[in-house]
Amino acid sequence: MQHFFPLPFFTFLKIIRENGGISARKVKNLFPWLLKTTAFEPLRWIELATKHRKVLQHQLPQDPIFVLGYYRSGTTYLQQFLLQDDRKGYHSVFQMIFPELMLSHERWLQPVMETISRIFSMQDPVHRIPLTWDFMGEEDATMTTAVNPMGAQWGFFFPTTMTRNFDRYVLFDSLSETEKQSWKDAFRYLVSKISMANGGRQLILKSPPQTARVQLLLEMYPNAKFVFIHRNPYEVFASNRRFWDVAQDIYTIGKYRSANIDENILSTYAKTMDQYLAQRSMVPDNQLVEVAYDDFIQHPVLQTQRIYEQLELEGFDHCQPSMSKFARAQKSFVRLSHQLNEADTSLVNTRWGKYLEAWNYQDVVLQDEQL
Repeated sequence: MQHFFPLPFFTFLKIIRENGGISARKVKNLFPWLLKTTAFEPLRWIELATKHRKVLQHQLPQDPIFVLGYYRSGTTYLQQFLLQDDRKGYHSVFQMIFPELMLSHERWLQPVMETISRIFSMQDPVHRIPLTWDFMGEEDATMTTAVNPMGAQWGFFFPTTMTRNFDRYVLFDSLSETEKQSWKDAFRYLVSKISMANGGRQLILKSPPQTARVQLLLEMYPNAKFVFIHRNPYEVFASNRRFWDVAQDIYTIGKYRSANIDENILSTYAKTMDQYLAQRSMVPDNQLVEVAYDDFIQHPVLQTQRIYEQLELEGFDHCQPSMSKFARAQKSFVRLSHQLNEADTSLVNTRWGKYLEAWNYQDVVLQDEQL
């Protein structure tokens, strides 16, 4: 994203090779990548030529607020709720899909994309809502759409390499200090671009892999704030299964039939939580708050007030009316129930038992899902 060369098209070909090649059944999912790495390339060069130096020089007025939690734990809803505070900024879907264009071309290109989405009634398949380009995006997804080989989420496009990519680019196992610094430089560059696109407002960012990077984020942003949301692991497991079904249909381009999806979920969740539990004590009390998913969806305004108080954020009175209005609107959302059979329940008990105990989830109670 921040270099003229190598060209993203050739980097993408290299990523395909390193991740085991393309599945013949998933060739259809290649088209957006080919379009992105060819047709939009002149626009990327314009942005690099006009904005690169400004991005390098940009200083965040305030360190970000990071929403932490594993996939399908309510992180999106929590971030959406916090962003009812109009003094905060965030990373949008447009910026996630086109991080290389966000500063120079978002103003005219996003309305074009919105029109296309509306004409063709395009849907966000993950959140089951109409696709809108100003919805919240995720930084780790952006590290991937920027065609960075160190993007942790290449595993969703190449499921057989999910664990390897997670270990290397979330946990930084087997990475040299030079490689780790390259990842940090790319991430800092991205956050600076997001900050500039938001006019310097304090950012509320959300990306599940960040849950395992608390120590690293503190090194990069010493005054960062963290909101960790946890959800009943039985529900997390069931919801992630559905998420993977969607991901394999619309995202996967590599081999997938030999991928063990249950193992991908079980192992990455465990590694994420192990890292978080080991690192949370490093965070000062006024920079970390933990929230239970069930408590938050039942009493979102009250829980948000607690977040503001514990993190010493100013101006809760300013955003309380809009948060209350938003909370009332969510009651009309359709909710889906998940079911686990006895074997799956036993599997979760065996692999995730200590996390059930960590947050006192004793019973298999599958609540309706609020995304």
